[in-house]
Amino acid sequence: MTSRERVWAALQGGETDRPPISFWGHVYHRESSASELVDATLESWREHRWDWVKLNPRKHYHVEPWGVGYRYSGVPGEKPVLEAWPVREAADWARIGPQRPDAGALGEQLEAVRLLRRALPADVPLVETVFTPLAVLGEMVATPQELRAHMDTHPDLVRGALEAVTATFVPFVREVLRAGADGIYFATVDWASAELLTAAQHRAWSRPADQRVLAAMAGAPFNVLHVCGTRNLLYEVADYPVAAFSWAATDPANPSLRDALRRLKGAVMGGISQDGALQEADPATVLDEYRAALEQTRGRRWLAAPGCSIPPSTPIANLRALRAAAESTRLPLPT
Repeated sequence: MTSRERVWAALQGGETDRPPISFWGHVYHRESSASELVDATLESWREHRWDWVKLNPRKHYHVEPWGVGYRYSGVPGEKPVLEAWPVREAADWARIGPQRPDAGALGEQLEAVRLLRRALPADVPLVETVFTPLAVLGEMVATPQELRAHMDTHPDLVRGALEAVTATFVPFVREVLRAGADGIYFATVDWASAELLTAAQHRAWSRPADQRVLAAMAGAPFNVLHVCGTRNLLYEVADYPVAAFSWAATDPANPSLRDALRRLKGAVMGGISQDGALQEADPATVLDEYRAALEQTRGRRWLAAPGCSIPPSTPIANLRALRAAAESTRLPLPT
């Protein structure tokens, strides 16, 4: 099967020759322009020949139009440091207005999608990362807890800002798809977890805006919902119209792959703990995790992947071992 045939079959619950597999992560010293990001992404793909590519931009591109800025050291593997953000007090939410979806950092990402789509083989699917609108708001303050507090103390101001962000990203995701992406990797960051919200609060605050962005994504074959963090609200968003659900399935506070397959209509993406087994010196540990995920899913409706973005320090030997394991897996598994 080609990569595209393999991914599409997994998404649709059909039989594949082997599990599709892909990994992604930040390259902090090479993510500040479209060309650098695309070059780094292509180098990873050429090394591992992943079945699909998730474009993994700097996490703050979503909020740069509103004045968020980070300071980069230029040292490979060193995270940038937040140095500017627009909301210092609740009244500042009133200054958050809609932005052009094709200018500044957003325009840069559209160019990255176009460049990457032209450079990748046609049979390799490409998805672009976009945060949910509430998650975008969460990047406009120094800590998520500040937004959470303002949702209680100044709900009207926060809702006005949420509307501005939603109005910006609805046309942006349409432009991403026009630029050549096969879908959107729609990430909740902290905002679909019981660490910050109850299920009822998520329904009231996040779902209405999410639904508008999801409607703009409709029709793309490879939309993914990434439900971040621990104690996640995966089943609260189980009805979101996406082809696959991504989450940290190895976290004991989250649903397992096996349990989620019983309750989700789409495919499941994950099974490898990006901060745990993947960082061990001996590939045997992460291969055990791969085999456990394979056993839970029997290789059906499963895309082998990390639970979230992998650290820059990830041993390349582990990625190579996982790629080889997927290549050597033959499906369907014997009963």
